[in-house]
Amino acid sequence: MTASLTRNRVGNFVRRNNKHGSHTGQWAQIVMTVPSGNRDSWLVIYQDGETDVIPIDNHTDRYEFCSEPVDWRR
Repeated sequence: MTASLTRNRVGNFVRRNNKHGSHTGQWAQIVMTVPSGNRDSWLVIYQDGETDVIPIDNHTDRYEFCSEPVDWRR
């Protein structure tokens, strides 16, 4: 993905559907696109206030998106 495409995701909710990470399966809101190393990433915030950086071009992870507010408990 290019940075121009990822800006469209800011404000959306995302969750990773893999077995890695402490917040796997939990919804997070995309706050902004940030550089991380040599690639673009999303800065996300979870319901508990923790933040994370998720690589945008990581095709090995599966992401689910939602543009509407989500039930954080799911």
